[in-house]
Amino acid sequence: MHYAAFLSYSHADSRWAQWLHRRLEAYRVPAALVGTPGPDGPIGPRLGTVFRDRDELPTAGDLGATIREALQESAALVVICSPAAAHSRWANREVESFQALGRGDRIACFVVAGDPASSGADACFPPALVAPGPDGTPAEPLAADARLQGDGRERAFLRLVAGLLGVSYDALARREAQRRHRRLLAVTAASIAGMTVAIALAATAYVARNDAQRRQAQAEDLLGFMLGDLRDKLTTVGRLDLMRAVDDKATGYFATLDPRDLSDRSLEAQARSLTGIGQVRLDEAKYAQAMDAFREAYDRSHALVERDPGNGQRLFDRAQAEYWVGLVYWRKGLYDEAGLWLTRYRDSALKLAAMDPGNFAWQQEVAYGQENLATLAMSRGQHRVAEAAFRKEWALYQRWMRWHPHDRGLRDTASNVASFLGSLAKDDGRLAEAESRFRQQVALSARNRAEEPDNAIWKTNWLNAQVLLVQTQIARGETAAARRNLDQAIALADQLAAADPKNVSWQHFSALSRSQKAPLLAAEDPALAARLARDSEGALRAAYLAQPDDLRFLRSLAANLLLRSQLETQSNPAQAFALAHEARTLIVPAWTGHPTDELRLLLAESALREGDANAARNDAAAARAAWAGCERLLRDGLGTPPAFNRLELLVRVLLAQGRDDEAAPYLATLKASGFVPLVAFAHAPHDARAVALAQRDGPSRRPAPTIPRP
Repeated sequence: MHYAAFLSYSHADSRWAQWLHRRLEAYRVPAALVGTPGPDGPIGPRLGTVFRDRDELPTAGDLGATIREALQESAALVVICSPAAAHSRWANREVESFQALGRGDRIACFVVAGDPASSGADACFPPALVAPGPDGTPAEPLAADARLQGDGRERAFLRLVAGLLGVSYDALARREAQRRHRRLLAVTAASIAGMTVAIALAATAYVARNDAQRRQAQAEDLLGFMLGDLRDKLTTVGRLDLMRAVDDKATGYFATLDPRDLSDRSLEAQARSLTGIGQVRLDEAKYAQAMDAFREAYDRSHALVERDPGNGQRLFDRAQAEYWVGLVYWRKGLYDEAGLWLTRYRDSALKLAAMDPGNFAWQQEVAYGQENLATLAMSRGQHRVAEAAFRKEWALYQRWMRWHPHDRGLRDTASNVASFLGSLAKDDGRLAEAESRFRQQVALSARNRAEEPDNAIWKTNWLNAQVLLVQTQIARGETAAARRNLDQAIALADQLAAADPKNVSWQHFSALSRSQKAPLLAAEDPALAARLARDSEGALRAAYLAQPDDLRFLRSLAANLLLRSQLETQSNPAQAFALAHEARTLIVPAWTGHPTDELRLLLAESALREGDANAARNDAAAARAAWAGCERLLRDGLGTPPAFNRLELLVRVLLAQGRDDEAAPYLATLKASGFVPLVAFAHAPHDARAVALAQRDGPSRRPAPTIPRP
């Protein structure tokens, strides 16, 4: 026979069928019974293959023929008996078919539900099993009763196997008991041997554990130095390559640790390592990798804070991760997400400060948190709110610097606050106040540089302060002082860029500083100015391509393209238009997704430059359309009084259209503020007739418009 048994059941009992099928095919016959006589010859080591009609039927047109063939190839029929089976016409036909083969004595019943003695609704046997014989005597099928009130599942299973093997249940049960006894003896012997070995190993493990703990403590001390003092030293020299090597070593060490062996101390070190890795990736303009590292650092720090909420160091570590996540979002112009994380950072700082009012460093964290939110308000155009917050911060830092006159970190943070106040004053037309604030920033940064000349952080901060001062001096017409200060900035920016070619921010700053010098040279040496702007573009474009989401890099590249457009308007108007159009193409997606005032000004200037280039090409209609687009952007939400930082562009676009009277009050406001344009305000052809005349008389002599904002 191909099958040891045919398993017949109702679909309602499919779970019983699956269990019984697995047990029958997996059952190993006790060794003492193997080879003894059975109903179908010598008993083998296993029962053999069992046919389950619901699982093993192939797709066939004649389903009945398939079942009949399987029944003919089965040595026995096992019927899972239940009320469902008793009412199953399918199960009953299988019993009738098997009986018709003359093997009615090879039918075994396995009762799982119902009452074997009942003939009513609770009956469990299919009718064919209890049908009267030829002499009219009712059949009484022998069954293994798996119900709890019967044999129970395991004993019923053995009874069924005994019937299939053709041996007595007692003989099979006795052999099973002997087998279990032998297994128990083997397990006991193995356990005793294992205990003996375990005792020996325990002593060895005790010594080894002490050694391992000592080595882990040494490794964690070394790791703490790498991520602490060593990283601080590398940060001061700005060596991203060395910091990356330290991060890789730390990451490799953590990878060798089993998660079960990670102590809280190791997790703390891991979180700090990830924060450091994120900072390096941020300086490399790899924002996705930086965000991954900061997020992982936050997850670990947060878990540690949850374990011990009263541990201030753990709360401090989590707060740092919250800040860095917020900074990445801020750099990408995602201010809502940045606000969420920077608010979390501020709230963590407040909790930290409350833990120990005498810890000055933790009190500073609160100030940093407030400053970050003020910076965010400034980015969102909420200048009044931002300035009020920064003035409070400045008063606080003035007091703190008197208490801690040698604290360079405190001095550096105060310089940032002075810088933000300067930017706000400049955007409001208070140019003298803005220059004063930027001079404060330069002075504080210069003092830090003097005390630590090799510290790259102080160099970078001084460089940033110097460029902001230069931009304000240019706005006030102090071009000689601006050129001197800008030359100093360029020298330092080039030094930093040469020290680490992988530092995208430094490469960007070097190119930006040179780009700033171009408009100062335009009057005396136009060719040199154009070459400076053109040479700067490569590094600015590389920084943008390295991280297109960073609005700093986008703004710098767009401003450089607009500067080149301005410088080439007269000599090559077609190229000037192409440069302005490229700048607008770069700005539009960012403006559409996350509009800011800085992007508005760049977009308006790109329209102004396109108009100027079209006028130089004698395309009056295109020029008027571009200038009108520029004006719409500048007047949208202009306010009363108008936003000062839009006035120069607004004056130029009005004069370009010949609307002198409308430009006059805005021009007066600019002059009252002390603003001195690098290129004088001038009139220009503004209608089709004038452009046509200019075309007939020669190239239109358009004045070079304003210098783009950085």
